[in-house]
Parts: sequence; C-alpha cells; structure tokens
Amino acid sequence: MWSKNANEGLRIARVRQLFESRPSEEHTEAGVLLYYAWLQKYFPELLSTERGDPFQHLKVDLKGLYK
Repeated sequence: MWSKNANEGLRIARVRQLFESRPSEEHTEAGVLLYYAWLQKYFPELLSTERGDPFQHLKVDLKGLYK
C-alpha cells in the first residue's frame, strides 16, 4: 500500500508537472492564481487538503517555479 507521504509526493509532482507545462509567461504569481482557478475546476483532487488556505499551500507546492 502507498503511504500518505508517497501519495502527497505524487500529488505535488503532478501539480508541479502541470504548472511547468503552462506557457513560461504564466510562471508568475498572477499565473499561479490563474493556475489555482484552473485546478479547482478541472483537478480539484490535486489541491492540498491540509488545514488552511489551499491557495497558499499551492504556492508552497510550486516554490521555485514562478517569479
């Protein structure tokens, strides 16, 4: 069976992979907000289920990939 940490690592890897496939001009903080809205609509299961603000969790998941 998969551990929770393994599943979380796979979730983050997929979130980062999808973000990196977006046009490079969208790799900004504003682009992260647009990406968040897109994820909510099409892949809500990829957003963090941890307590707190899911948008802030997404920014942490994408750390180093946007300016």
